[in-house]
Amino acid sequence: MPSHAQQIAKSFVDQAFPSCQFALLAGSASRGEETPTSDLDLVLFDEQLPPYRESFTYEGTRVEAFIHNQNTYMEEFNREKEIGRPILGNMICEGILLKEHESYFAILEAAKKHVSEGPIPLNTAYIKASRYFIGDLVDDFSDAKNKQEALITLNQLSLELPDFILRLNNQWSGRGKGLTRAFYTYDKKLADAFFESLEAFYQDENKEPFLHFATEIYKPLGGFLFEGFSMGKNS
Repeated sequence: MPSHAQQIAKSFVDQAFPSCQFALLAGSASRGEETPTSDLDLVLFDEQLPPYRESFTYEGTRVEAFIHNQNTYMEEFNREKEIGRPILGNMICEGILLKEHESYFAILEAAKKHVSEGPIPLNTAYIKASRYFIGDLVDDFSDAKNKQEALITLNQLSLELPDFILRLNNQWSGRGKGLTRAFYTYDKKLADAFFESLEAFYQDENKEPFLHFATEIYKPLGGFLFEGFSMGKNS
């Protein structure tokens, strides 16, 4: 029997997008992990519409609709390979079918292939830039004059560093809770060490565990970079 979330999503699709070829319920509701504040994430393929996203409230439930068509979804897959986050790919792979169309099955296979291939590997220029910019932030954190400055800097590093670790190892990354899940899926021991280093500062204002963690990540790459780094210089 369809869940309450599936029933609401199906009713919304029938009323708001009756011309769509197929529709999927994705996100936490597709995994049975929704909470009272969860949105319903929907993927709809409609050949009469351009790709876009829109937010709705339907019968008291928040709905996020991601509209695509057969001419544009591969463009989105290519963009995801560049940014390292397979948002559409995962939604299609994990989604529960609300409205069926024969085109769905080929698109599902394309999404599975896309997710299994992973993102585009980082190039040398990207890695050098990370060595410079993360190194600069690490210095700012180390030299912060007060806790407030250190917190803001560490919070930025806490997002950028795990993203870099994942991308460096040809893994998909994520945002928010998706980043945490991706990090733990890749390497639980490394993720535990990372979060323990954050807690050392948040609880005791001890910077050393995080500084050590970050330094060790970049050591195999030649360490943090300053002298000789440039951007936009004509050769």
